[in-house]
Parts: sequence; structure tokens; C-alpha cells
Amino acid sequence: MELERKWDLSVVYWLKTLFTGTPVNIVDSYPSEKMILPTVSVDFDSISTYMLELGSRKKAKIGSWTIDIFAKTKSQRDEIAFKILTALDEKISVYDYDQGFPPSVTPSNLGCLDPDNTSMQIVRVIPELVDELYYRAVVTFMAEYTQV
Repeated sequence: MELERKWDLSVVYWLKTLFTGTPVNIVDSYPSEKMILPTVSVDFDSISTYMLELGSRKKAKIGSWTIDIFAKTKSQRDEIAFKILTALDEKISVYDYDQGFPPSVTPSNLGCLDPDNTSMQIVRVIPELVDELYYRAVVTFMAEYTQV
């Protein structure tokens, strides 16, 4: 499995851990079927690089993610979004999922993602266009990977 996929899975499991014991459903990718509210989906958006050292050709990589929040109420949406924004103040551990997946396996730590450029935006839902009214927000962030 490529390292970048391990980044993505680490963000998904980080969210699952963040919302353990709550009714929040975490999905890996934008929901394509009928959702159970509240649902949080996470999508890996892009990778950019920059030169790390002159002459060595080493590059640092920065990934970006979009987290979509779908909630039953405005308050629920805001609580979920604010919880994610607060948690993004800390680094996200990246694990070696070639060893297996939680909860049956605790994979070893490869490094961490250091979130930056976090933002939250409310998405207006037009009641006439949906079968069931829900409330939305989008949290985006970029993170630089650092190896252990």
C-alpha cells in the first residue's frame, strides 16, 4: 500500500476515534447512498510537493482533505464541526496499515500529519430539493507529513 493511502486511512481512523461512543457515522468518501444522520465523510483531495533540500532532490509532501458533515440539526452540525476543528490543532498519527486494521490489529506508527490551513464553511441546503432536511458543513485542511 502506498504511503499516501496510509495517510488517508489514518485520517479516517482518526475521525472514527474522535467520535467513538457517539452516534456519528464516519465514511471514507462522499456518501453515494441514503445517509444515516449524522454522517461525516472524508475525502483525500490533493498532494503538493516542495523542495526540501537544495541539491538532494528530496521533496516534502503536503496532502489536503475535505470533511463533509451531514447532521439532523444546526446545533449537531456545529458541534461536530467545532470538535473536528479543535482536534485539528494536534498532529494526526500515520500508521502502517499493511500490518492490518483496527480494532483487530494495532499497526505501528510511521509518522504524523501536521494539520494547517484549516477552515470550516456552512453549506446551505435548500429544503425543496431534498427528501429529508439536513444541515451541512465542510471542514478542509492541509497537512505536511513527517516521518518518525
